[in-house]
Amino acid sequence: MNDLTEFETLGAVPAVPSYVAAIVIAEDAAGRVLMQLRDDISGIAAPGKWCLFGGAIEAGESLVQSAQREFAEETGVDLAPEELRPFVRIESSATEGGVLYVYRSLRVLRPEEVVLGEGAGFAFLTLAQVRAFDTVPAIRAVLERFGAGR
Repeated sequence: MNDLTEFETLGAVPAVPSYVAAIVIAEDAAGRVLMQLRDDISGIAAPGKWCLFGGAIEAGESLVQSAQREFAEETGVDLAPEELRPFVRIESSATEGGVLYVYRSLRVLRPEEVVLGEGAGFAFLTLAQVRAFDTVPAIRAVLERFGAGR
């Protein structure tokens, strides 16, 4: 994994997580954040809620490799490692004992680049929309921090 000190810690995180995921904050030219509407089916974390794209780290992967792979699988957009910057880590609100490592993308996306590979839909949302929509609580906290840092 990357040097974990590069990630700001939001709240308490488990010392030994049961689950580790890498997720990505990506924006369009208007500064709206790319969000995924999760499938509304049983058996997945946070069904029917809005979240960021990303997912579980696989054996042998670094955090940045996981972020790249998951983002490409779910959006069709390939991000180079140098386009990703460590941002924050936070305890997952959807998976007990899990930790989310969040990267911010330096690349500005165009909506037409996104080809949905997973989930019920996607949208580029403002922070006000994130607050109004049914967003995964940990993701809402991450995006509040992201918005505060601008």
